[in-house]
Amino acid sequence: MDPRAIPRILRIEGLLPFTGSALLLGSVIAFREAGASADWGLFVLAAAAALLIHVDGHLWNDIMDLDTDRREKSRETGRPRPLLLGWATVAEYRALSAVILAAVLLLAALLTLHRVLIPLFLAVGLFFDYGYNHPRIALAYRPFTEYTIFPFLVVGVTLTVVYAATGILSAQAAILSLLLGLVATCFVVSMMRRDSVSDRAGGKITSSVLFPTLPHATAFGAVTLAAAFLSFPLLAAALGDARLAGTLVLVTAAVAGIDIALGARVDRLAARALRSAFPSFEREASRLVLLQVVSALFYAGGIAILLVLAGGGG
Repeated sequence: MDPRAIPRILRIEGLLPFTGSALLLGSVIAFREAGASADWGLFVLAAAAALLIHVDGHLWNDIMDLDTDRREKSRETGRPRPLLLGWATVAEYRALSAVILAAVLLLAALLTLHRVLIPLFLAVGLFFDYGYNHPRIALAYRPFTEYTIFPFLVVGVTLTVVYAATGILSAQAAILSLLLGLVATCFVVSMMRRDSVSDRAGGKITSSVLFPTLPHATAFGAVTLAAAFLSFPLLAAALGDARLAGTLVLVTAAVAGIDIALGARVDRLAARALRSAFPSFEREASRLVLLQVVSALFYAGGIAILLVLAGGGG
């Protein structure tokens, strides 16, 4: 395998807003829940397993999308395709996936010795991995699955690492990670809008392909905004601090507002591309998607800082 394939396999622009941000949030919440008594060794094992599962998803996604990627404008989107460029083969991807799966199962076995619910979390993680990305299941090729899969990926990772470190199924972890997942998914919905042309040509029936005139990116940002305000009573009860909960809700709402504005621009570009030739559509939409990625990362860091400043931890 050509070393140039490694950055594409890792896909930092997708790894950080989802699993990376979930691990950051999980570490802060684990300290709030258990303080110095948290088992950080188990946290590291669970974090490693989560990262490996996410990377494995990238491998299978590339295998599944091989035909679709032949139609995708990689120069405009800034996404080189190792399998198409000859940097790696499908056989090498499958072999690397097998090694990753073996490592994940070993980590899960070690964690189960201390936390009996780990097999359940492992099953959920493998569902996210193979359900969305494996060619034989390919939920990525069905409409609206990006709305339901990606937010709960963040929830699953956060709950897993907090449980591993503390033995607690944390309510504050569940609520905050769902908000984080919704914010991060805003860029995925915009990305689906950007890729709708190549997806349609490759037979990938995403929400944007099936309903091309709907403002998907704008609507999902609005859902995120609504979820922020609706979460307030539950978040206040889970945190035991209404002022902190209110601050977190307002920060989430502000970021959701940014995502609505950026998503609306992506939707307008997509509508224009439907009506007429628009060669620079993918390039302009990619710039907006990247801004949403940056927004999600700042959001994750911001709520982590707010939780740390608020104190807590046994």
